[in-house]
Amino acid sequence: MVHQVEFLLRGNLLPPLISKLQVSERLIIENVLGPIEFSIPRESDSFAIAYVGLEDESHFFLDATTYIDFFLLIHALTHNIVVTHYKGIAFEISTLNDLGKKKVSFRKFEKVNILKEDLQCELSKIILLTKERFLEFEKDTEKIMGEYLGLALRYHFFALQAYNRRHFDEVVLNLVIAAEALFSTGKSHKYNLKRRFSNFIANDETEIYEIEKTISNFYDLRSAIVNGGKKKITFNDVKIPSIYIQKAIEKSLSSRLYLKEELLKVTDIESE
Repeated sequence: MVHQVEFLLRGNLLPPLISKLQVSERLIIENVLGPIEFSIPRESDSFAIAYVGLEDESHFFLDATTYIDFFLLIHALTHNIVVTHYKGIAFEISTLNDLGKKKVSFRKFEKVNILKEDLQCELSKIILLTKERFLEFEKDTEKIMGEYLGLALRYHFFALQAYNRRHFDEVVLNLVIAAEALFSTGKSHKYNLKRRFSNFIANDETEIYEIEKTISNFYDLRSAIVNGGKKKITFNDVKIPSIYIQKAIEKSLSSRLYLKEELLKVTDIESE
């Protein structure tokens, strides 16, 4: 049995010149115009509907949620763009070939005219690069989301949400959780973080020193926030650490180090 699950996405995802994007056999994203009465609308809001097709009868809604979450996390990691989604509705379709041909939820949304997909166009390049990146890891979605990388991806996403709200203290806390998901073990969290970060992403001795210093200070900043010792966090406090953490997540994903023990073997090799 095949189900189509629809999700309403809120945020700048598809550019105006792409109305409908066939991401994969199981995922189609369609641009829509939002209704005026949608909760607290803003002029900058844009909406899309994601159609996810699944053949697993028993857990199709949960699997569909994991699937679209992974796409949005890859989008956030690749371009620092956060898109939220709302659960929609699921119904049966004959085959995956029928995915996206019928829409039963969000009837107040109006379709946008189909134009074109063009990787050379800067407007469409962002979403098409996300599509390429997503398809590299699509078959490993459940494996990635169920391990340390899934946790790191989620908290990187939460940090971006907090950044958009200019809540820099939340950015710090979420990024430290993402960093710990990658590299923390045992009791020496700060030491492990700075050592493994530098072993993993540094290119030379100078960069090793800079990374270790930055990560060490960033971890201290997290402790100060939790203990009430740091009242005001600024953009400069999070700028460089966020780049390091994003780079480490990206490299872990690209290297297909899906198990934490696989990652730690790489990061600890120079320390043995």
